[in-house]
Amino acid sequence: MNTFRKYARFIILFVLFGMLIVSFAFWGVGDMLRMGGRTAEVAHIGGTKIPIYGWVGGASVSVNEVKDQFNRQLEGIQRQTGQRPEPEQALRFGLHVRALEEVIQRAVLDYTIQQFGLVVSDAEVRAAIARNPAFAGTGGSFDPLLFRNRLQNARISEQQYIADMRREIAASQLFGAVRPDGLAPKSLRDDIFKMEAERRVAETIYIPDAIIVDVPKPTAEQLAAFFEANKTKFQIPEFRAFSYVLLTADDVMSQVGVTADMVKQEYDARSAEFGTAEKRDVDQAMADSEDKAKAIIAAVTGGKTLEDAAKDVLGSSDGVIKLGPVTKKDLPPGPLADGVFGLPVGVGPTPIQSPLGWHIVRINSVTPGKAVPFDEVKEKLEKELRAQLAPDLLIKQVTDFERMLAKTQSMKSAAEDLALKIKTYDNVDARGQDAEGKQIVIGPAANELVQAAFATRESAESELLETQRGEYFIVRTDRITPARVPALTEVEAKVIEAWQAEERRKLADAKVKAALEKANASTGFDALAKELGLEMRTAKAVTRFEADQGNYLTQPVVQELFKLQAGKTQSVRTAEGSVLVRLKQIEPVDLAKDKDAIDRFGKQLDGMVANDLILQLIAAMRTKYGVVVDEATFVAAFKPQNQP
Repeated sequence: MNTFRKYARFIILFVLFGMLIVSFAFWGVGDMLRMGGRTAEVAHIGGTKIPIYGWVGGASVSVNEVKDQFNRQLEGIQRQTGQRPEPEQALRFGLHVRALEEVIQRAVLDYTIQQFGLVVSDAEVRAAIARNPAFAGTGGSFDPLLFRNRLQNARISEQQYIADMRREIAASQLFGAVRPDGLAPKSLRDDIFKMEAERRVAETIYIPDAIIVDVPKPTAEQLAAFFEANKTKFQIPEFRAFSYVLLTADDVMSQVGVTADMVKQEYDARSAEFGTAEKRDVDQAMADSEDKAKAIIAAVTGGKTLEDAAKDVLGSSDGVIKLGPVTKKDLPPGPLADGVFGLPVGVGPTPIQSPLGWHIVRINSVTPGKAVPFDEVKEKLEKELRAQLAPDLLIKQVTDFERMLAKTQSMKSAAEDLALKIKTYDNVDARGQDAEGKQIVIGPAANELVQAAFATRESAESELLETQRGEYFIVRTDRITPARVPALTEVEAKVIEAWQAEERRKLADAKVKAALEKANASTGFDALAKELGLEMRTAKAVTRFEADQGNYLTQPVVQELFKLQAGKTQSVRTAEGSVLVRLKQIEPVDLAKDKDAIDRFGKQLDGMVANDLILQLIAAMRTKYGVVVDEATFVAAFKPQNQP
């Protein structure tokens, strides 16, 4: 028995070392050392975890995927508000946790699709993309350049969009059994509709903090105490000096080889885009047999008008249909379009057969098409071709740079060997601003450059990173100047201003409180406004999801409005003042009158219920396959820079 145990231990060690050797063979020792945690796993779906060796089977979620989703959230907020949240602020709001959950949910869906054996071919994906009208060019067909431009503007890579499309097609097959029709009960639909469609009319008075004009200066003791209690507000942020290499498609545009033949071929392939198509003013009569059609043409040849000939043969005074000016693409493709655009002015000598019957065509006039000469669009086409080919050349340059980085282990040496520019910023904060608050990091990849610089140790280099717009960059953090709290004498003017603003706010709040008490004690709202020397406004009727900014009905004010009883008043704090809002009138919903709107709302509600069912199905799949999150890796990936 002891001998058996000894050999059993030997066999287990042999198997484990064998697995380790295989893993080195697959990934390469150099790659594993060079990547330095690039593929760190933050979560795993399904599979089995073997001690020491790791996961077998299942699907992996990497730190980079979560970070990419986190950055997309920040970019989305920036597009909506015009301001990008600070990373620390985003972490406080839990955006990194939300990013993790969204990536995990996507990975669970992908794994479920894989387990169910659903396969979406490249042809299906290409067809779905080609059908998207957002990518249709002037001629109505798929435009590759427009496709790339739209993705670039949306900050989505082509690979990511294709993966999303593949997932969407497979998900529609997976969840096709969930039919949204009639999922929401009628009583629930009516109750929610009444709540959402109810409208209210408000009266408002805006009381700005600036109504308080006499704010004294603080004493030395007050100023010192205020500064001591609010030191973090006056903290001088951390600054960093960094250098970087940025590779963009624009940088290689001039190196793209575009020949005259390539430009001419592009012009010929897109000739329909350049100029106007020929138009013809067309009338037609239709017959159900060739004999009748020929009889009409014979009558016209004998001197009758098309109208009279059609009436004689068909027995109808409405036999001639005026199509008006048409282009060839306006007509059904085939014999009719070809025939109409092959005739001279006048009645065609022979009828044209189509699936609709026999056509007798009269061409009243022809407006020739006009083509834009090649020389006029040559420069434009050459520029567009360069834009199409530049990404391929950029990838080659990036590949060469990566190889040189692996060889030299130095951004500076690799850039010098390939004659790439190294740019520097001497002192910037986490927003890309200098000590005076001026935005100095601007242009391509500005936000990503700053984020990378603040995520990299002093005298260290980042990985070679890619932005959502297809730019590539590497950053070296040259110097870190830690954040510090200044002495009071350094920021005395700012501290005085902040103290006075807080005092003004306190005095204004006291004035608002007194006014609110008067309003709810039956003082007329208009009289109260005059007493304050301000203006009362009557806002338009709004639902609980609308606003009337011009009359001080922001969303927070509207939320309070829908809590009030008729004739009652409430105050709502804004950034620089307060709004007194009084409920003047309630406009209830008439279900009988709004039947069409209720039906539309019912369909939307059905769709929401269907989406909820789908989310429940995904949650069930998550439970079935299991999700393991590496909390330590996740916390380390999003650890604020000022924490050890």
